[in-house]
Amino acid sequence: MTNAQPDRKLLEELWRDRLNEARLRVELARNFLREIQQDFKNGTMPQPDGDFAFQRAGRAENSALAEYSRVLRVFHDLTVKGKIPDETDWPPRYRAARGSDGDAA
Repeated sequence: MTNAQPDRKLLEELWRDRLNEARLRVELARNFLREIQQDFKNGTMPQPDGDFAFQRAGRAENSALAEYSRVLRVFHDLTVKGKIPDETDWPPRYRAARGSDGDAA
């Protein structure tokens, strides 16, 4: 007989990994934005391309921060409040250890 309740320690480990990955994406986005700003200041990037690159880098940073905030909220709820995340409405790449039929692996 399988346990329908996911193993909390495994979930915490999974979400800790997701949190670290999200933090790394924020750091990468911030570093890229800094590089664009530096290139812009140095004049090594032409104006139209520089404006476009700066806007894109800013959007990428905002997106990374939003994802980090979402993952942090889920991780906090899981570790502090004991709330098991409901992943049924999330895209498949965000679901925790699920098989192709949607059952917990």
